[in-house]
Amino acid sequence: MTAPSKKNGDALVDALRTGGTAKRASLPPPAQTESAQLAYVLAVGCLLRICILVMFGNFVHDYLPGRVELSTPVTSFKRLSEGLHLSAHNISPYNGGVFHQSPLLLLAFKGLYYLPEAFSDAVYIAMDVLIALGLAKLAGARAARAAQQVGVPGETRFVCRPSVVAALYLFNPLVLATSLAKSTIVFSHAAIIGALYFGLQGLINWAVVCTAIATHLSIYPVMLIAPISLMTHTRSIAATVLKFTALVLLLHTLFVAIYGVEYFAATVDFTIRVSDLQPNVGLFWYFFIEIFDEFRAFFIVVFQLTALAFAVPVAYRFRFEPLFAGILLVGIMSALKSYPAWGDLALFLGLLPIYEDLLKYTQYVFLSANLLMFGVGLAPVFWHLWIEQGSGNANFFYAATLVYVFGQITVLFDVGSAMLRRELDIHEPETRTRTVVQE
Repeated sequence: MTAPSKKNGDALVDALRTGGTAKRASLPPPAQTESAQLAYVLAVGCLLRICILVMFGNFVHDYLPGRVELSTPVTSFKRLSEGLHLSAHNISPYNGGVFHQSPLLLLAFKGLYYLPEAFSDAVYIAMDVLIALGLAKLAGARAARAAQQVGVPGETRFVCRPSVVAALYLFNPLVLATSLAKSTIVFSHAAIIGALYFGLQGLINWAVVCTAIATHLSIYPVMLIAPISLMTHTRSIAATVLKFTALVLLLHTLFVAIYGVEYFAATVDFTIRVSDLQPNVGLFWYFFIEIFDEFRAFFIVVFQLTALAFAVPVAYRFRFEPLFAGILLVGIMSALKSYPAWGDLALFLGLLPIYEDLLKYTQYVFLSANLLMFGVGLAPVFWHLWIEQGSGNANFFYAATLVYVFGQITVLFDVGSAMLRRELDIHEPETRTRTVVQE
């Protein structure tokens, strides 16, 4: 075989260069492509929700809001409607023992109370789009930071695009069901996403405002102030916590002055004391039905501190990745809060793709997926057997919730272990081929 001549070789190189340039020129810039894909995902997500409302409107409005897996006493749209009705007739919404949500929601829906139901449906669709957009922005910001950080030597990093993160959230069946049931939990989720995004961008004042609003809407996001404070970098952590505390106290003091002490008793105290033992997908309701009254106060403290006590240790252990610490705390809230719903799990699962580089370190994906699917799938079945047919009892439904919560805890353990293993591979790459055993 004869070697090609220099002239022919130069011509081949020129042709390849021309062809490669032409091929690259025919492709749109990556930023424009990603923006277009994100807009397409958001548009399809909106269209899907509109189609479901148009085709199955009666089922959605009559059935879903009453599901205990989707709505709780502190997130129910029916209870919000009752509060709006009382407020419209100049009656305090906190006097009847039905409404247990923030006055901020009364202000947000006050104008919609006199409008057709389609307007409130549009608000929930807009909130879903806003949360998906926030997740996409958060994923993009984290990917940009990760590109500047030291990674595992020789690693080929896979980046989950923002449009994919938004799609995984918008088309999650749990998100769809929560939005169509019009659970007010979506407003707390929007504030949580805003807090994490602004904190990651260094806009600490805005992050504190979003964290305070989320805490006002639902007590448990108070845990997020720990990782948010660590995002201040050179700024004072104590000053951030002080701003947050002052803002939360200001909101509660303002509404106590307007509505009286009934407001505090019907919101914060109601959630902490678990006053309504309506079944849900959490751990509290069945335990406190069975517990003797003289032990109730003790176990309320134990259960509530079990969730809140994770804030500082988790934030400190992952102090170099405060965003990851915040995501873990969102998962802990979903598993251990007093009035959880499927929407809490949906937010946690929507945040996980932001750390797509941990997927190869996880070990219990199959187990976690099966536990969550069985927990979600069996809950409506056992509820039907217990409440509608009468052939079961509360133990059936609570067993499904135990499987569901155990699935969430398995995910938390798996993801946390994956991050620790990745940190070890970065700082001590010679251990990559070794098995870590704790003695």
